[in-house]
Amino acid sequence: MKTKPTSKKMATSEKAPSSENQVRLLIWTVPRSLSTVLSKCLSFVENTKVFFEMYESIFIAPGVKTEDEMANMSEEEQKFLLAVREKAHGISAGVDASQCTFQGVKEQLEEAHTGKKFIFSKDMAYAVMDRLESIPKGFRHLFLIRHPLKVFPSWKRSFLPLVPYMSLADDYRLDDLPQKYFPKGFGYKEVYELFEHVKKELDPEAIIIDADDLLKDPKGILSAVFNDIGLPFDEKILNWEAGDAVIEQWIIPRLYVQVDQLVGFYKNALDSTCFLKPKPLPDRSSISPDLLPFVDASMPYYQKMYSQRLSASKS
Repeated sequence: MKTKPTSKKMATSEKAPSSENQVRLLIWTVPRSLSTVLSKCLSFVENTKVFFEMYESIFIAPGVKTEDEMANMSEEEQKFLLAVREKAHGISAGVDASQCTFQGVKEQLEEAHTGKKFIFSKDMAYAVMDRLESIPKGFRHLFLIRHPLKVFPSWKRSFLPLVPYMSLADDYRLDDLPQKYFPKGFGYKEVYELFEHVKKELDPEAIIIDADDLLKDPKGILSAVFNDIGLPFDEKILNWEAGDAVIEQWIIPRLYVQVDQLVGFYKNALDSTCFLKPKPLPDRSSISPDLLPFVDASMPYYQKMYSQRLSASKS
C-alpha cells in the first residue's frame, strides 16, 4: 500500500490551458463502486466544475436519437427510450449529449474553465479503452476500485428495473446484456489496462483508492488524495444535503438524468448525506453462482490495483 504522498506536478508537455492554481482530476472506475457518492462529495469543493460520465454516454448511446434512427433500433431499445421520454418529460437538468463526440468531450475538458479552482470528471474506464487518444491532457488521474464480490451483485440488481424493457428473464445473467452495458473484460480488465496506460503515458503518479477504505476513513483518504493533487482539504465536504439538486450544476447527459427518474440508478447516492461505514465482504456462498465466474476473472486485476492503493493521511 502506498503511504501518505507528497504533492506532485505533471510534466509541462502535458499541461492544458489553465490557471496556475487550478487542479484537474479524472476519476476512472467500474460501475457500482460508489463513484456517484464520491462525485457528490467532491461537488462541494469551492469553485468546482463537474463532468459526469460524458464519455460513457457516447460509448453507450452514440449519435442523435431522431425518429428515423429510432426506427433502426431494436424493439427493446425503442421501448426503453419511449418509456424514458414519457416518465421524464419536462426534465431540463443535464446537457443534450446526443451529438457529442469523444473528441468534443476531450476539448471541452481541456478548456480553461476560468474562475474554477477544481475541475473533475468521473467516468467509466471501459468507455475510453478504444479511444485512448480522447483522454484530455493536463489532468491528474484517480482510479476508484471496489471488491468484485460487492460490485457484481450490485451491478446485476441495478439492471433489474430494466428487465421489462430489454426482453430479459428475471433470472438473467450479466453477460446476457449487450457489451455496451457489460464490457467483455467485465470492467476490471479495462480499468487495470487504463491504469497501466495512464501511468506510462499521462500520469506516472496516478492514484488508486479502494471504496471500502474511503467508507472506513473518508477524512483520511480524501485528505491524502487532496494532498497528492495539491488541493486544500476542508472537512465540511464530508457532509452534504440529501437530494439531487447538486446535479443541476453538473455537466451530465440529460438522458442519464431521465433514466434515473425511470429506474433510480443514482437514487441511493443522491439521497446520501455522508459516507456510510462499509458492509462486510459477502461470503462467496451467498453470491449467485452465475456471478462467480466474473468475480474470479476480475480478482487478479483488482488485487494488482489494490496492492498499489493509497493509504489514509495520518495528519
